[in-house]
Amino acid sequence: MSHQTGIKSSDELKEAFSDAKRGEKRLLKVEIADEKLQLKDSENAKGSWEDDYDAFVLPRLESTPCYILYRLDRTSDEGSHQWILLAYVPDTSEVRQKMLYAATRSTLKMEFGGGNIVDEIYGNTKDDVSLDGYQKHLEAAEAPPPLTEQEEQMQILSEADKMARIEISASTRQSHLHGVSFPTDDETVHHLEKLRDKKLIYVQLSIDLGNEKICFVKSDATTTSATLGSHVPDDHSRYHFFRYKHQYEGDDLDSVVFVYSSPGYKCSVRERMLYSSCKATVVDLAKQLDIDVVKAVEIESGSELSEAFLMDEVHPKQHLQKQLFARPPGPSNRRRSSPRPQSAKEN
Repeated sequence: MSHQTGIKSSDELKEAFSDAKRGEKRLLKVEIADEKLQLKDSENAKGSWEDDYDAFVLPRLESTPCYILYRLDRTSDEGSHQWILLAYVPDTSEVRQKMLYAATRSTLKMEFGGGNIVDEIYGNTKDDVSLDGYQKHLEAAEAPPPLTEQEEQMQILSEADKMARIEISASTRQSHLHGVSFPTDDETVHHLEKLRDKKLIYVQLSIDLGNEKICFVKSDATTTSATLGSHVPDDHSRYHFFRYKHQYEGDDLDSVVFVYSSPGYKCSVRERMLYSSCKATVVDLAKQLDIDVVKAVEIESGSELSEAFLMDEVHPKQHLQKQLFARPPGPSNRRRSSPRPQSAKEN
């Protein structure tokens, strides 16, 4: 498929390729002009590849398509430098340009030396090909492929079977708890006691999945209903205890709310099942420490938490009972009962 567009590298670009492989260049910017691959710009390395990345790449991305060859700080087993290829084609580009840059990419790789290019990124915006975008690309490439519906069902059944066999004794500071019971540590208990004593407003707990243990994550003494959601991670499940200070019907109230957050399929099946099965245990632990949990709620995202949400959960609106009406008469064509026949005596 090489040279399928008939476009080849200019002599200047070929010379730049040879120079870049010696290891001084950090970046080469290449564009298609006059039916050739032309060197548009280049830059020598200054810092590490991470430090140079955004400072070198982003200012060179304009409203027209281009290729960026960017050198990493790694070398292959043969000692050659490793590069990544960024293909930047803005959404505003003409259709012909989009097709031309897509079809010429293999030519560029071949003439530069495909063995030197260890990764490729295609992007339509600067965010797509920024350092953060590249790191997300690497994370996605390393992530396991998504499970089919049948595979996920089998994994859930397998985890459920495993959990049914779990028999873990609770910490010596806990009495017997029902369901799946993981041990906790003194730090967790210490911060929950401070929450009970009104020295803390917020406490977050997690499950150490490897050691199957309930752990303290963080606490805070200034969290409000407006900032509560900022504590909720978007990639892992967590348990949260929050002192909800508010007014209701003229009274100043201080209510402890338990929040179980789980971002759905962003975390593993095992993580979701363990957190779901242990939430009652965590609430029971709080109650054993004399923490009066007035409400337990479940959310997927911190954006769900607000003053209105908490108010509705802690003080649900009472639905007025519908007024009872007299039973309406039946339809006029309802069959009437036959009159009772008179006896001879009555006649």
